This record gives sequence, structure tokens and C-alpha cells, in this order.
Amino acid sequence: MAGKLVAALLGAGLTCVSATTQAWTIHATFDEGEVGQNTHRSDGFHGAAGGSTYSDQQKLKNNSARISIRKGETGYGHWGGEFIFPESAYKGDTIWFLVHVYMPENFDHYAYGEGGRLKFLRIQTLKSNGDSRGYNDLYFDKKGASQPYKWIYEGENRWSDVGSLNNPPKKEQWQSYEMSVTLDNVPASAGGMAKIRIWKNGRLLKEISDRKTLGAADDYSNRALLFTYWNGGAPKDQHMYVDEITITTDTPDNVDEQGNPYLGGLLKRRPVMVAK
Repeated sequence: MAGKLVAALLGAGLTCVSATTQAWTIHATFDEGEVGQNTHRSDGFHGAAGGSTYSDQQKLKNNSARISIRKGETGYGHWGGEFIFPESAYKGDTIWFLVHVYMPENFDHYAYGEGGRLKFLRIQTLKSNGDSRGYNDLYFDKKGASQPYKWIYEGENRWSDVGSLNNPPKKEQWQSYEMSVTLDNVPASAGGMAKIRIWKNGRLLKEISDRKTLGAADDYSNRALLFTYWNGGAPKDQHMYVDEITITTDTPDNVDEQGNPYLGGLLKRRPVMVAK
């Protein structure tokens, strides 16, 4: 990311981008371990990933992560994984969270209990004393819903629809999902900075500007989660693949078709570079 000094931090898979903003980047490539090994390593998940292993069965580059769950399990500590931020993010910071996923044809991404939605991309927020305030969450919506995704900040508990029937998850192909969250306890629509954007394969599905993303001005965020909990328990034994995960507070050089900064990933629709 342009004009900033990159220094190694916490292993090869995690970098801190040094500047006045103290921006940082986590990049999980899943390329350094041996096939079959657990991905709790410097280039993989930081924890909560007991069922995640290196795989070469489906991949974007050298290897990917195969994540699995058993029928009836809710899966915390086993399903998906977590990333711990090298520095906490506060009011005014934006976090970009990008993941590439591959679902086999018989993968069932629906939840059938506990609200009927499956947690997907998650950014935790905490009170100033360290107690949990709730998550900024992108979900896979209920089976039969008129939109495939839902977004919510648990600290406010107001749902937003995301996407349409034209852009559901597709099987047997790699797809990318990206969420940016600007942290504030005041929505952009009310004069604050809180704003959420969600992309699929580089296409902007939703911009949300009337929701807050922090519960209070001195709240903060210190980690992101991919899946980690299957509401109501998994409907069957199954697995899928994830690869090339990036989480950053460093404003990306790429912009989308609307001019918004985004990571874009390996499946972005049309790469656009900011003029230097």
C-alpha cells in the first residue's frame, strides 16, 4: 500500500504498515504449511480454528484452508477462525475485511435454528473496560428469504438487507466477499462517520449509512472472525475452502466502480487505481 513502510510483525503472515495513522494489515495466504496441518500458524488463523487444515484440493494460489464442521455442532473453536488485530481500531478508523470462499456443490450454507441465519464476516467491538459490546456481522440470510445476506450491529440490533436474488452464493467456484466498517457511535446519516459497505466479487451490494458501528465513542475493536459459530448447529457433516484473507485499516489503493476504496481481491470486477 503506497507510500508506507511495511515492517514484519507477529510472523510472515501479519504485517504492520507504519505511518502517522498506525495502519496495519493482516494477510492470511494459507501457503506456508503442509497439507493436512492445522492452519493456526503465521500465515493462517490466529485461533478458534481447530477444524481448519491446509489443503491443495481447491485453491487460488499455492494452498487454501479447508474448514469443516460436523452435523449438529455449533462449532466455536473448530469452525472457521479468528484474527487478532496488531493494534486496536477506534472511532474514525475503517476496517476492510476480505475473504475468498469456495463451497462444494452439496454445501448447505443455511442455519435452521437460533434465528435461522448463519454468521459469516464478523468484527467485534468492545467497551472501554474490555467487555464485549457486540459484533458488526454479515450473515447468510434465512432459506427462502428475498435477499441472500443480512447485516447487523449487535450493539444496536437493527437488521439491514444486503444483496438480491441475482447475487446468491454460488457453488463449485471461488467467490469473494468484502466488508468495510467505519467505526463510530454516530451514523454517517446523522453527521457521524459510521458507514458499512459490502461487496461480492468486487461489486458493491450495499452501502449502509444509517447505522452505528460502535456502542459508545470510547469503544474499540480488536479482532475479526470468519464464521466460528453455526446458529442452531450444522445441518450435516460438511466442509468448504477459504483463501487469501485480508484485513486492514490501511486505505486501499483500489477503488470500486463508485469510487469507494476497497481491496477488491483476486475476483474484483474492474481494477481501478488511485492516481498518484
